[in-house]
Amino acid sequence: MKNHLIVILQPFNITGFLKTRVSLISRSMNHYSILYGEYEMIEKEIREQGRTVNYAMLSLFQYIASILVILVHCQRIFSNEILHFSQKSMFGRMAVPFFLISSAFMLKSSLAKKKQIKTYVRGILKQYILWSAFYLPYALIYFWSLPVEKYYAPLALIAGFLYIGLCYQLWYIPAFLLGLLIVHYLYTKIGLKWAVVVSFILYLLGSIETYYSYFANTWPTHLYDAYARMFFSTRNGLFYAPIFILFGYLLHDYWNCDFFKKYIGKKFLLASILLCLDGWLVFVNQGIDKNFFLALLPFSLFLVNGVLRTRIGQKRNLYHLKELSVLYFFLHPIFIESSFYLLRETNISNWHKGQIVFVLTIALTHLTSEIILKFRKSVFARQKNGNTTV
Repeated sequence: MKNHLIVILQPFNITGFLKTRVSLISRSMNHYSILYGEYEMIEKEIREQGRTVNYAMLSLFQYIASILVILVHCQRIFSNEILHFSQKSMFGRMAVPFFLISSAFMLKSSLAKKKQIKTYVRGILKQYILWSAFYLPYALIYFWSLPVEKYYAPLALIAGFLYIGLCYQLWYIPAFLLGLLIVHYLYTKIGLKWAVVVSFILYLLGSIETYYSYFANTWPTHLYDAYARMFFSTRNGLFYAPIFILFGYLLHDYWNCDFFKKYIGKKFLLASILLCLDGWLVFVNQGIDKNFFLALLPFSLFLVNGVLRTRIGQKRNLYHLKELSVLYFFLHPIFIESSFYLLRETNISNWHKGQIVFVLTIALTHLTSEIILKFRKSVFARQKNGNTTV
């Protein structure tokens, strides 16, 4: 979707777009505060269970992961093919699994209390609806650029909202929610063994897109082609998200298991080597996309496990980075697309353009995020003072 916006942005007023949506951001931040109030409650519950979890490193790595997402969306920042593949198709693909596993880990401690989970899910849905409304003009501009009948617009918007999001970063939320429903049902109704088997089979089927070239003109690729004609991608809540959400459940429920407690560094090192080998196999014979590295499964599991258990920086308060990571996720497409639009007629290479876009996006996204957070805190402070004086 994002590759088409540069062509059609000319009549689009970025300033007007931002001004008319300040109220949506403000309303979204109210739900954002609810989500993080819920998150703090979950942290308290985990501490009460006698678990030592490094929330500082978790916040730091979530912030790093949000920057990796931005890098992926900046298209290309290296001229060298190996560096480009490593940055975009390997390092960039680590971010979403990290988010999925860590989020599922935090949620699992509250699954027995249905009211808390319902509150959390409602908070996510409200935030998703508000940000979808924020990006609605983007989705409409993109749809209007397609060679299809315009009366399909309502149907396309509904499908986009339920499946891939109205902007390219928003696919994560419906994927997370669907994956959460699938895993919770499998885990609680069918059992751990079948939850692992089903989730892995779904991921294996999804991985046809990544290893497509190795199975050309065989039944797996024919199956994928038939599926992709209707559903576009297997990177969704059915094939992609469940296995990583299940990993978060397992990390929580088997926290004191020797498998997770012993040889943490060695297991992560071995998983890293496997990921490098897997990456080379995909690089030399690339498929349709690079979302489903098989070695990403043990790598992401042991990465999150190591981050949660390390004692490095454990006493530091890096909660602000967690707040920034959420806003980076929601805001960055505005500045990526604006930057590419401003650079559309410049005579520079694609990777130099990507580098400039990345710097501009990071700077503007960070500045906007800080302003929003300060505004939110000032509003809450005034509300608190008002309640105190009553």
